[in-house]
Amino acid sequence: MLQIKRPRIPRFAKWAKINVPFTKPKHYIASDGKSIVYSVKENIEYSNHIEMSSFYVSGIISYGADKNGKLRLMRHIIFPTLRCYPNNTSGSLDHNFKGIDISIDGVKSVERVKDFIFDGSLSILSKIDKLKIERKILPAQSEKCFIEKITLTNNSQNDYFVKLINNDKKITTPARYGNMRERYNVFTYISNNCVTLKPNESAVINVAYCALRLDEQFNLNFKNEQACREDFIKKLDDTLIIKTPNEHINLMARYAKIRGCESIFKTKSGLMHSPGGGNYYAALWTNDQCEYINPLFGYLGYEIGEQESINCYEMYRKYVYDDKALITSIVAEGDDIWHGAKDRGDSAMYAYGLARFLLTYGDKQLAENFVELIDKCLAYTLSQTNSDGVISSDSDELENRLESGKTNLCTSTLAFDALISASYLHLELGNAEKANFYKEKAATLKSNILSYFSKNVEGYATFMYCLEEPKLRSWICMPMVVGIFERSKATKDALLSPKLRMAEGLLSASGDKTFWDRSTLYTLRGLFNAGYSTEALELLEKFSTARLLGEHIPYAVEAFPEGNQAQLSAESGLYLRIFTEGILGMRPTGFGKFTVTPNLPKTWDCMECNKLKIAGKIIDIKVIRKKSGYELHITNKGITLDFEGKNFEIQL
Repeated sequence: MLQIKRPRIPRFAKWAKINVPFTKPKHYIASDGKSIVYSVKENIEYSNHIEMSSFYVSGIISYGADKNGKLRLMRHIIFPTLRCYPNNTSGSLDHNFKGIDISIDGVKSVERVKDFIFDGSLSILSKIDKLKIERKILPAQSEKCFIEKITLTNNSQNDYFVKLINNDKKITTPARYGNMRERYNVFTYISNNCVTLKPNESAVINVAYCALRLDEQFNLNFKNEQACREDFIKKLDDTLIIKTPNEHINLMARYAKIRGCESIFKTKSGLMHSPGGGNYYAALWTNDQCEYINPLFGYLGYEIGEQESINCYEMYRKYVYDDKALITSIVAEGDDIWHGAKDRGDSAMYAYGLARFLLTYGDKQLAENFVELIDKCLAYTLSQTNSDGVISSDSDELENRLESGKTNLCTSTLAFDALISASYLHLELGNAEKANFYKEKAATLKSNILSYFSKNVEGYATFMYCLEEPKLRSWICMPMVVGIFERSKATKDALLSPKLRMAEGLLSASGDKTFWDRSTLYTLRGLFNAGYSTEALELLEKFSTARLLGEHIPYAVEAFPEGNQAQLSAESGLYLRIFTEGILGMRPTGFGKFTVTPNLPKTWDCMECNKLKIAGKIIDIKVIRKKSGYELHITNKGITLDFEGKNFEIQL
């Protein structure tokens, strides 16, 4: 039957285009130490966009003010579990809501903004004459709605008759619009569209931007939904607490937890973490989920994230073979797959992430259930070894946006790390022969990586990314990330050279204008891991300030110019892993076993990583600099273990 193709809906307002970010702060931190504020300035235009997500909805809110301070606001709301034709990667129902205008005594007036405030929800402080307005925008946690709580306060000496004007008409989609001929109602709910305010009197009007199936009833408790959002953020404030001497870094880490954890959706196939960005929902990827964020959930202490990780790896089970490349993505709530880039090293990504997650999570029974999948992925990966002893793949995680040749550095280094973790895992499970096999394969692969990829590139004795790439690439950081430190000094010099270095991050390739935050975040982890803490700190401070307080706040982004710097969720997970696996040099080596090799910057005498979860135990880690090395204090349930040295092996 003929299907109607859905129209393409812009994810961002035209005026919310984000330019290349810069390090000079544009925003400031409020007195509470958490909220990020922009105060509107006379004759200066301001625009931004921010993504917020919850179990059933995600929203990209374009917000700003023109040169006269007039409010600009567009709400692009996505409903991941309402599927549309074609039911593919981008098949979530979405809609641009124009929202609510306000009139006083029958006259529609200009709403002028004073402040934009973000604290996990977006607040907009504005006014019309002497009517004070506070809009608080946030996702509902348990319903398919985005909420806008509008508080009105009459600061005049007269009564005000205030009316709210709904700019959106109710829409019922045609039968051929929805997947399986489902129809959806898209509408705006207003709790009370008019109110009379006496002098100094206030009133709250709740607005919800919704989409439901025709047989679903609208039933929303606004107070409960706001409380749930606040409780979600409060719980994250009690997990993986990063404490450094730099307040911008500490706050950036806090926000990274919010963005990294909020983008988990309750689908018919269970919990699915998804990147977001207006396109990627109710879907899983071997890089964003299996490689980037799920290993973080192994020690973050967020139970929903742990459950999502297990479900994610389980959903890939039926696609894992020892003689076929793993698929790239599971989409449409698990109903379909995407494998358009053929073999991009997905099997290595999956084995790398799953092995690290299982070691950190520390559940032997779970490990026994999954270890076969790691073995199959590694069997396929090793079967792709070329005549030079490194791993071939058709592309890489950038899916041929940039040159990746027939054999790239990412796939081989991820395979190396996966072999190391698989060796530790099999040793814990009593499979010494298999553990030794993987250990030997890792040693051989390391030697071949050094032989094949080592090259003088643009004057630096570093690594080529692939044989077909003559330019420096920021992904040459990968050997340092996985513990291959040969040629690390020249690699550090190349990464931080004018050929790749921007003010607050790295270009993807020498001479290019494109950047992807993920390669900057991997680079930071690698530089700290390799001991270049002074140089890494300078980049980390500038990157953190730029993302937290600069042009586009407060999260790491995907790319520029692609995607208008979408705030994809897993990038925030990579930011947090700078501290655990980079600065602390943590590596899981067994169930409740891990090594710590601290690399504190010279200007830091102390760093703490508290409320971190290892093998079911919540621990605090404190590192103090000493002349001969470090003091390491690990506390669990009030009991502290004290160590001194440079390298530590911990058994909880």
